[in-house]
Amino acid sequence: MRFLVAALIGFSFALPLPAEAQPQRLPRKSRSERQVEELNRNMQQDRRIQSLEQDFRLKNGQIRQDIERQRLFPSPPITSPYRCTPGAVRC
Repeated sequence: MRFLVAALIGFSFALPLPAEAQPQRLPRKSRSERQVEELNRNMQQDRRIQSLEQDFRLKNGQIRQDIERQRLFPSPPITSPYRCTPGAVRC
């Protein structure tokens, strides 16, 4: 029994101690991965710009239509019921 305990103690010194956990670094991205990510970012930015340009063109067209509609169909003048219109016989 003593021999077994002595052997276990001896083996415990012989075994390597657990090393401290070192922070693992992620492998660096390759040049091609960085280029793909940059291309994806550029494509997303281009899509956003195109969307904004489309919104601008749509709103611009709506404003032009509103102006044209007002030009073609002007709203009637507002007359007050308490005021006589020019050329009226009675008020």
